[in-house]
Amino acid sequence: MTTISPARVSMYDFLYQDTKPMVSLLADAAQLSLPQARLAMDASLQAIISALLAYQQRHQGQTVSKKLFGRHAVKELRQYNSMNFATLNATLYHRHDAADAIFHDSARVIKASDHIAAQIDATTPQVQILLTSLCVIVLRELAILVEYSQLDNDEINKWFALQPQFLSAARFAASQPTPASVALADTNDDKELILPAKNSLEVELEGSSERRLLNAEQLSGKPPPFDPYWYELTAFQPEHYEPVQDMQLATGNYLKVIGRSSENIQQGKHNDLLVFAEMTAITLPHQRWLLQLAKISEIYLQRNRLRITSEPASPPKPPLVSLGLIGGNNDNTPTTTSEKPIEYEASIPLWKNPVILIIILVIGLLGGLATLKYYKQKSYSIRLAKEQLLEQKPSAEERQQQDVAIVMVDEDEPNDEKVEKPLSKTSI
Repeated sequence: MTTISPARVSMYDFLYQDTKPMVSLLADAAQLSLPQARLAMDASLQAIISALLAYQQRHQGQTVSKKLFGRHAVKELRQYNSMNFATLNATLYHRHDAADAIFHDSARVIKASDHIAAQIDATTPQVQILLTSLCVIVLRELAILVEYSQLDNDEINKWFALQPQFLSAARFAASQPTPASVALADTNDDKELILPAKNSLEVELEGSSERRLLNAEQLSGKPPPFDPYWYELTAFQPEHYEPVQDMQLATGNYLKVIGRSSENIQQGKHNDLLVFAEMTAITLPHQRWLLQLAKISEIYLQRNRLRITSEPASPPKPPLVSLGLIGGNNDNTPTTTSEKPIEYEASIPLWKNPVILIIILVIGLLGGLATLKYYKQKSYSIRLAKEQLLEQKPSAEERQQQDVAIVMVDEDEPNDEKVEKPLSKTSI
């Protein structure tokens, strides 16, 4: 049996690990030091996740899928397969639009930036650049998980409903180290986990009134405890969600397939079932879509997709997860530092495209009318020319006739005295 951490379906845990490689890029864009950027990213992720939960609580999963995950900014950003300055420029271009959509009000974005800036000793505009840029990245990453996990609207609602337990104080209290372990870490790991004196972190924050150090939990990879202030800012109302198992599906065979109980493990090729490990203060239903989401999240985190690198020559393949057993750790897709761009529908052939056919039909119709009009005018011109020729022909013949004079001769008179008297003038 293969176990997977329940934190793999946590938006907060996934985004915290996923966005780690982007610290330097966002620090450069916001003109912050690396320690300031790391602390600002932690608080910004908490604010964004709380705003997303409030958005889903108001509008439900269908609107989240269409209005947030299907935004033009998300589609454009998914055309990039790596994180670099080109990707960052596209992120900065769409950051205000995405932030206003998530927080539902630009005033909340400014208020959240003020709160974070006061914690890290930075200015509000600097934090606002980082916060709004993270909004676009978060929507992109969550949209990828939803698409490749094939979540429908109802499953998106259930996924969002599971998130508050990952942000609860009980979850972080259970993971807090004991005082003895803290003392041991201070003595033994002071040079490794806590940065030594006069290092880059202290140099950056030495002149501030509140000099803060990244604690061992942040450096080891675990997200810091969630601040309930963000619930107040985003007006999110946490509701106690009890996962309900469909009893019609809770049969012995179903439990074997999904690996619900360890005593029902099958032998042979089906002995590598995927199940959720135990986690304090976390309760998850063993459902196919949730296990598939956890597996895809695990694969993507192993790929370190947001590491800063140049654009690859060819886009990577999406992860392959068995829909039958959702088991196995073997993933045949190549490890990559980037992500497959959004797949658009295949282009329709020209002879099947209705728009092209309509355009060709209109052009052919107009061409036929023009040809018909041309021949009609041509026949009319020929007929008119013939009529004019017929009208001109009699006058020409008249001009060719000769005038003949008929005279009368008086026979009684002598020939020499005969006088010619014209009688009439007739045209012959």
